[in-house]
Amino acid sequence: MKRVLIKPLEPLMFRSQGEFEPLITGSHTAAQSLIIPRPSTIAGMLGYILFNKSSGTGDWLSDLTNLLDTIYGTFIETNGEYLFPLRMGNHLALVDQQHLINLPILLEKEYEQREKGIYELFYDKNKLFQIINHQDRIGISIDKSTRTVKEHYLYSARYLAFKKEVNYVIFIDNDAISDKINGKIVNFGGENRIAKLEVDDYKVDTSIEEEYYLTLSPILIPDEALDDLLDNISDYVTMGKVDKISLGFDIANTKRKEMLTAILEGSIVKRSIIDFIKKEINNNLLDRFTKYEKIGYNTLMNLCKLAFRKILS
Repeated sequence: MKRVLIKPLEPLMFRSQGEFEPLITGSHTAAQSLIIPRPSTIAGMLGYILFNKSSGTGDWLSDLTNLLDTIYGTFIETNGEYLFPLRMGNHLALVDQQHLINLPILLEKEYEQREKGIYELFYDKNKLFQIINHQDRIGISIDKSTRTVKEHYLYSARYLAFKKEVNYVIFIDNDAISDKINGKIVNFGGENRIAKLEVDDYKVDTSIEEEYYLTLSPILIPDEALDDLLDNISDYVTMGKVDKISLGFDIANTKRKEMLTAILEGSIVKRSIIDFIKKEINNNLLDRFTKYEKIGYNTLMNLCKLAFRKILS
């Protein structure tokens, strides 16, 4: 297994599903970066390095899966310490594994004890604000013919900045590509931000069976299964959030990629979610959802150690 460290060299912008243009959102538009980049962002960055025009199929997902083996991630490393996303609704924390270890016991406790323990995780053990900062920028649009400011074209953007050295971490099942990506300086995320890649060997288990899992990347839900999931959400999701996400922008075909419902990264899910998704994905969807999984979606992590699994594969 190869560990890939993605080292930001400047403030970053990981846009979510919101459109960033006045015709959609009004005269003033705003964009705010995600903390954890989505798998399609990372897979797209790696695919750009490896892509050969002669091997393109015209389908962004097939092109990526032809180039990449299974990706697991994403979380953060700083000063040799791993920090993992933990989500409660709209609140996101970054916590170390020492505190994740206690979650399975905590989740089985009575309501008041459970809520007190979760509160401590989000407000006392949360390291998000120790490492993450923001950089706000405001822009206008210029009419090139008159060199004047266009009316109603004002935008603001909140970039992701860092108070200390931070690396994003993924693991990939492919020894062959490490020499091609190691040491590369690449565009990462939106607005032509750049990062450096470093690759090393790392032994990690990818065949775990647990009662609870942490989602390191969004767990994609087929539309046909959404009602059943939401009607019985407590059977599958212990804490976290279900939301619509965009898989990004298809640059080659100049159009937006699909939007899907997902259990967001940082959620705590039960083992039953695995059987649920396997049951709900029919043969017509299986190939595409397996490809989503290969580029990084559906990564589950053991709460007690650095070990991963996927859902369909």
